[in-house]
Amino acid sequence: MIWLRTFLLCLSLSILVIPVQAQPVGSGAETPVVALTRDVERLINDIEESANDDARLAEIATELTALQDDLLAAGVALTPRLSTVRGRLDQLGPAPPESEPAEAPDRLDERDALTAERALINDLIGQLEAQSIRARNGVDRIAERRRTLFTDTLSRRYDITSAFSPQLIADLAERSAALERRVASWASFTWRTKQNTVLASVFMILALALVAIRASRRTIVIWIERAEGDDPPTYFARMTNAFWYTLMPTLAFWAFLAISLLGLDQAGLMRPDILFILTRLLVGVAAVVLVWRLSEAVFAPSKPNWRLIGVTDKAARSLKAFFVAMATVTVIDTVIEQVNTIVGASLPITVARSLITSLAVGALLVVIAFLRPFPPHAGAVSDDVAADAAARPWPGWVKWPLVASGLLLIGAALAGYIGFARFAAQQIVITGAILATVYLGHRAAQAIAQDHAFGQSRLGTALTRRLSLSETSVDQLALVLGMALSAIVFLVGLPVLALQWGFRWPEIRAFGARFFTDIPVGSISISLTSIAAGVVLFFVGYLVTKRFQRWLDGSVLERSRVEPGVRNSIRTAIGYAGIAVAALIGVSAAGLDLSQLALVAGALSLGIGFGLQNIVSNFVSGLILLAERPFKSGDIIEAGGYTGTVTNISVRATEIQLFDRKTLILPNSELINSAVSNWMHRNTFGRVTVSVGVSYGSDPQQVHDLLLEIAADHPRILGNPEPFVSFDDFGASSLDFTLYGFLSDIGYGLTVRTELRMAIFERFKAAGIEIPFPQRDVNLRMVQPEADVPVELPQEPFGEIEAGEARRPDDS
Repeated sequence: MIWLRTFLLCLSLSILVIPVQAQPVGSGAETPVVALTRDVERLINDIEESANDDARLAEIATELTALQDDLLAAGVALTPRLSTVRGRLDQLGPAPPESEPAEAPDRLDERDALTAERALINDLIGQLEAQSIRARNGVDRIAERRRTLFTDTLSRRYDITSAFSPQLIADLAERSAALERRVASWASFTWRTKQNTVLASVFMILALALVAIRASRRTIVIWIERAEGDDPPTYFARMTNAFWYTLMPTLAFWAFLAISLLGLDQAGLMRPDILFILTRLLVGVAAVVLVWRLSEAVFAPSKPNWRLIGVTDKAARSLKAFFVAMATVTVIDTVIEQVNTIVGASLPITVARSLITSLAVGALLVVIAFLRPFPPHAGAVSDDVAADAAARPWPGWVKWPLVASGLLLIGAALAGYIGFARFAAQQIVITGAILATVYLGHRAAQAIAQDHAFGQSRLGTALTRRLSLSETSVDQLALVLGMALSAIVFLVGLPVLALQWGFRWPEIRAFGARFFTDIPVGSISISLTSIAAGVVLFFVGYLVTKRFQRWLDGSVLERSRVEPGVRNSIRTAIGYAGIAVAALIGVSAAGLDLSQLALVAGALSLGIGFGLQNIVSNFVSGLILLAERPFKSGDIIEAGGYTGTVTNISVRATEIQLFDRKTLILPNSELINSAVSNWMHRNTFGRVTVSVGVSYGSDPQQVHDLLLEIAADHPRILGNPEPFVSFDDFGASSLDFTLYGFLSDIGYGLTVRTELRMAIFERFKAAGIEIPFPQRDVNLRMVQPEADVPVELPQEPFGEIEAGEARRPDDS
């Protein structure tokens, strides 16, 4: 890998130049530079020798790209020592002129050594830069040469009459005999020398096949089973089933082929040429299986309810057969081409197979274009025969491009442009299959992410039942799964598509490494992998913080009998500290230099001072509240004109649950800058008071004693300190008393006061002690209308009438 090679090169150079301040660069540093120069020279020479080999040119381009990174790393490794040498020379200063006294010999020797070392490092860096330029120019030459080869291949015209000449029959016989001799010699030699190994390998492959079939029946078959029924499944069910119906059996079959081939190779039964031929053959079989599964999943000839495209049964069978036939023809052509590289190529065979492939694919495309796949409109016909005759054709935007593509292949092949026709046929078939699979996977991911769709599936139902997830959690999980599936589909499909269009795996790997690790944006470089690693590390730190909070609160603080308020403060502080540390780790892992954020922080400080001063004030106030703890969760406080129980203290605001069950969110700055009454500060001990008035005819001592008895009888009133009664005043209508009692938990104050008042009312009523209320005497005067002289009526007491009310006298 490029990054590994760069690391090893930097490590080898660091052995020579580290410690930078102590170890000078000598002749040993020239060794990596010489080696890199030799590698660049070798690859540049290989370009001319492999001018007509596209595969080798792609490999050379990849190696030159890696060498560019190595050259850059070597230059970077030398730069710190160069800076150190220059700094030391600046400290020594220039050599004194001859007119001045000579400097000390050791100082002179040091200056000369540093000057020579600086010249050597500059020379090495210059060589590295020159070789880097040569490597970059070599990559450009390779790209130009490959474009030329591709253009020549597509534009070359052949005489197709040579494809059917007698030479074709002779070449076919010769190549077939050569292939037969290779296979027969390999099989005979392997059987004679490794008979037991062959039998054991065959037995293992058969056992693996049986195990795979049995396991697939219990897992894959059940998972992709398409149930019969009159009602068609939902779009989500059909789409996801089609995706898994294509992917899971295909991957299982590919895995079986790969394991079998790898096992034969590891057992020493494979010869290089036979391994090459067998690998290409199995890859072709795997490609045909993919197209067959994909066609079966989309068209579902025997399961109309699961069909993704609304075509007739006859059209579904035809379309599946045509697409599989196109894939088979294309794969056979590709396998024969690759086998010819082993047994020898022949121009007549190449022209013949390319011509047959192009004509076959072109003809199939034209036939598909003129199919009438869609059923007639409802009610248009009455029987199946008439329905087939009245079936609707493809829409024009599908039909005519298919016709044009087919005729183009046929015309190009008959005109002799075999290379172009064969290339176009391969791209139409294989690229179409890849794009169809990618599109199917993307639509399946979209179907998974739809609202409430995943929760109704078998997997969603199973997860909901096993993990006890809520509907919202299932929807969020479906969204994540949909995004992940889309990313996986594109990350796998795009490289496969690039391979099909002529790119080599080293090129794709190098491009992927650069794309995910080095995206230049102006003067900075963005690494997607570093960003992803930073995000992952942040979430890991966040989860670890939450886990540590739960462990500390449940296993340490609770068992240590720490009061809930202190536990909440500690838990909150640890939570914020852990999230801050996780954020710093994530930012650092993402590749952001924290020192570069100083300028941003300085610019933001002005905005914080003006626009965010309230937020900062609340934040600082929250930190003060968590540190000083004037109140804690569970305390009953009075603040801002409200009374309630503190439920949560955060760095911005404090949540208070009022007694009417409303939640008051009070900014922390108000709690710091205003008076706050805490009923439970330091402890829950508190006092309750109940005021009561009795009539003037009552015995004050009896009232005093009775109130003390009521307090003593209440289970929550403490005996120490003892409750007491005060005779407060001679009121306008009553003698005023106040009962004082102490509680161990003031949180029960409201309940205790209510119970005391009810007890006072009952005991006073039983003792005949009257609790008075204000009484008023109301006098009414009537005025004669004629004389405007007031006439006084006899006074009548209205002791039972409250102030502001009156009774009208009788008319008599």
